[in-house]
Amino acid sequence: MQSSRTFVRSLPGELLNDFKESALACEKIAHLNLLCLRFALRIGADAIAYHHLPSIGSGEPIGLNIICVGFPADLVSHFKDNRVVQIDPTIQETLSGGKARWWDEPAPPRRRMSKAEREYLEYAASKVGTGLHFPTYGPNGRQGYVSIGFGPKKPDFSEAEMANIQLYGQVAHQRYCQLLQEPVNPNVSLSPREREVLSWVAEGKSNGVIADILQVSETSVITYLERAFRKLDVDNRVTAALRASSLGELRHR
Repeated sequence: MQSSRTFVRSLPGELLNDFKESALACEKIAHLNLLCLRFALRIGADAIAYHHLPSIGSGEPIGLNIICVGFPADLVSHFKDNRVVQIDPTIQETLSGGKARWWDEPAPPRRRMSKAEREYLEYAASKVGTGLHFPTYGPNGRQGYVSIGFGPKKPDFSEAEMANIQLYGQVAHQRYCQLLQEPVNPNVSLSPREREVLSWVAEGKSNGVIADILQVSETSVITYLERAFRKLDVDNRVTAALRASSLGELRHR
C-alpha cells in the first residue's frame, strides 16, 4: 500500500479528476461523507471535521458539522454546546486567510483576542495533537471549514502538498453546496412544528433536549424529523437541518 506521503504528492491530475468524478456521482450527502472519510484515511488522518457555514448575508442559523469523526467526545460536545465556531479565532483567521495551515501555526493577529477565545484555545490545545485546517468557498459566499487531525506526530507535508489536500476539500465542498440546493417538490412544505424541530437541530440540540423544550415526547420529535426527511429527500437530522436552512425553511433566532 502506498504511503500517505506518496499519495499526497500524487494528488493533482488523474487522482483529483477521479475524486471529482466520484464526488459528482454522489446523489446523497451520506455518500459524499464516505468519500471524504476514505480520502482522510488515505492521507494518514485519524480525525476529520467539516463545518458547513451559511451563505454571507443569508440570515441562516449558524452552520453545522456535517462530518465529525475521530475527535474526543468531550471536545466535540464543548464545541457544539458553546457554539465555538463563533468564538474560535483560529477558525475565523483560517476562513479569512484562504490557505491550509497547521493548527499550531500562528496566524497574523488582526485584533486582540477576547477572554472566551483565549480560554477555548487553551482547552482545545489540551485535547488534540497536531492537525491541518483550511477554508473552502462556495456559491454566494457559502464557506466551509475543514479540520484534519493526525495525532501526536506531525506529517512533513510541504506547502504544495497542503495546497493539494485543500483542492480535494474544495471539490467536496462544491458538491455539498450543489446537493443542498437541489430543489424539492414545490407542492411539499414543512409544517410549523417540523420547522421548529429542525431549527433546534440547527442549534445543536439533541432529540431529548428538543422534546423538553417543546414539551412533547422524544417519540414525537423523531416523528416530526422523519416527516421532514421524506419531504426534504434526506436521511439524517443534520442534513435535514442544513437543507431546510439553505432553502429558507428555518426560523432564525
